[in-house]
Amino acid sequence: MGLKNILIISEDKTDHLVLCSSLERAVPQRFNVTIATSLERPIDALMDHSNDAVILAQAPETDYLLRLAQKNEASVPIIVLLAEASPATVARVKNLGARDFLVRGNIQDDLLHRILDYSIELSAARTRIQSLSNRDALTGVLNRTGFRAHVERAIARSERHQSNTALLYINIDRFTNINDQYGEGAGDQAIKVIAKRLSSKKRNTDSVARLGGDEFAIVLEDVSAESNVDMVAEKMMASISEPMRLNQQQVAIEVSIGSAVCPENGGRFEDLVEAARNAMSQAKAVPGNKYFRYTDQLSFNSSGSSSLTADLRQAVRNDQFELYYQPRIDLKSEQVVGLEALIRWAHPERGLVRPDEFLPLCENMGLMKIIGHRVIEKACAAINWLDNAGLENIDVAVNVSFSQFQDNRFSEIVKDIVETSGIEPKRLEFELTESVVLKSFAQTKLRMEELRKLGHSFSLDDFGTGFSQLSHMTELPISALKIDQSFVNGAATNKQHKAVCMMIIDMAQRLDLKVIAEGAEDLEQVQFLKNANCHQVQGFYYSPAIPLQQIPRFAKEQMYSQSSFEAP
Repeated sequence: MGLKNILIISEDKTDHLVLCSSLERAVPQRFNVTIATSLERPIDALMDHSNDAVILAQAPETDYLLRLAQKNEASVPIIVLLAEASPATVARVKNLGARDFLVRGNIQDDLLHRILDYSIELSAARTRIQSLSNRDALTGVLNRTGFRAHVERAIARSERHQSNTALLYINIDRFTNINDQYGEGAGDQAIKVIAKRLSSKKRNTDSVARLGGDEFAIVLEDVSAESNVDMVAEKMMASISEPMRLNQQQVAIEVSIGSAVCPENGGRFEDLVEAARNAMSQAKAVPGNKYFRYTDQLSFNSSGSSSLTADLRQAVRNDQFELYYQPRIDLKSEQVVGLEALIRWAHPERGLVRPDEFLPLCENMGLMKIIGHRVIEKACAAINWLDNAGLENIDVAVNVSFSQFQDNRFSEIVKDIVETSGIEPKRLEFELTESVVLKSFAQTKLRMEELRKLGHSFSLDDFGTGFSQLSHMTELPISALKIDQSFVNGAATNKQHKAVCMMIIDMAQRLDLKVIAEGAEDLEQVQFLKNANCHQVQGFYYSPAIPLQQIPRFAKEQMYSQSSFEAP
């Protein structure tokens, strides 16, 4: 059993003698003591993880130090040494985050040793639990929740020490091709190899996170110059692009990387992530391994190196976009009750292009308004087509972008499209991500109220990914929550993911909201969601996104499958 480092902070030398003598008598000997009469840099001492516990003598600044530790989420347990243990004083220090307390003149060896042992053990257990909940189950690197916490701490340290924090946003190019060609098992193996390669190239102060299926991020702290960020990005890109062996074949991976620096490109978490992601989107528009700084975006479109931007403008002019529809299944009836409309780009040379490969660039190019209007027109036409096919009870949901919701004419345009099509407004649902909501909450709320009065409903997409604010569900006219697929995928085997799913389902039901789970891929996940009283589910277990013409057949197969299952 290693020695535990105990920091004693007191101006009274008698406190030092009494506490040190008691700790020296511990059997087995397990405490190493450091003494401080005052703190020049209190936050550094309270956040110092080399200390296993702090004994803080009551003084005029005690409340301030406890608040400071609480504000900065210090994990080191603090035990306060009180002059007297009045109920009011004990309640106050515990409310300020003290783990426990001692009383001068009543320090007994067994009591002191037991309090320290318990506090240190409890702190270690909480750290382990938090570490598990902050880690990606497949790779062991940070997940979205852990990533956000780390970035926010890094930004806070940058502000205190006047240093820079950089963010690399990494996307694996055409990752779906790996899954399609080699299988999902090989895809998982590739993800683990990439995570290992990134982790092996980082500094001890840096962190690697997996943000989604094919996206990673690296947090670089204490960056002295942008050239250092460039060097790290190039090193990461070279490491990832080395061929790897999948299913007995050598496979080369290409990536797109974008970088942003705090505070220059953003002093808040959302701003920094958005800047890095925008730079990555610009890099993704160029074939092959590419890396762009956020500042490079301004000259990118005029550099002549991107054919994708010209192709996109041509695609808008020629209406090369198509809608595929992923069925939403009611878990009680097992029937199709809704469809999510997902845009695809029918590129004349590249074939169908996924939305994550072109939508971010469309947003930067200012094309999302016109594309979004056409999506709504196609969705309304699809509802009429479904009615003619005898599927009058199926609703259609479309995703809306930030630029659409900032358009003051958006509600008027939607009204015109719906009235021209002749559909019932309630059949057309809008899906928003929390990133759209957070960018301009007041404007989003106003636009949602306008559309609600027209008869439309709303669902909050990707809920539970670490960006959630509960006020959204009380202040906005939301009727459904969509559990992010990153939690659904691991819910059957991962305790943390299971707990998150059950918490969201229970919370939504208490708020009288519908719950839709995304990304269900196997029977075990569907059975868990059904037992947890989730309302609806979508995912590859039932169907991927398919052309509209295939929906009637799929709906009939679902109906037949359920009736056969229920037959005696």
